[in-house]
Amino acid sequence: MFRSIAVIIEIAILVVVLQLPFVQYLFSDVQATLSDWMEEIATREERQQLAEIKDSLAVQYSAMRPYQKDYLDTVLSSRVRTLQFYDAYCENTDRNPYIHGVTLHTFCSEIRRSPVLNTDTQNS
Repeated sequence: MFRSIAVIIEIAILVVVLQLPFVQYLFSDVQATLSDWMEEIATREERQQLAEIKDSLAVQYSAMRPYQKDYLDTVLSSRVRTLQFYDAYCENTDRNPYIHGVTLHTFCSEIRRSPVLNTDTQNS
């Protein structure tokens, strides 16, 4: 009997402690940190693949103007943006105001050969 009362009191104390604002803040901070770590781990391969594309375009990248470099960095900042670029300017031949001609053709070829594009076709 005494044991069951002690367990009930311990549970009540635990519930009260977990309701404290400091504890809630601590748990939310831990949850945010863990979420950031998990996102970092999940996107590591994607970031590596995008970096490989950029490395393979090093010659063209060094010859670009600053606004073109910024644009290319934006396109290569995520897999989704890269695939949107590929769909619009490589597949549908829309006119790109920043990258055109041989540079655009080379960039499209590198995306086509990269695993970034291949993983999308396998998942579809």
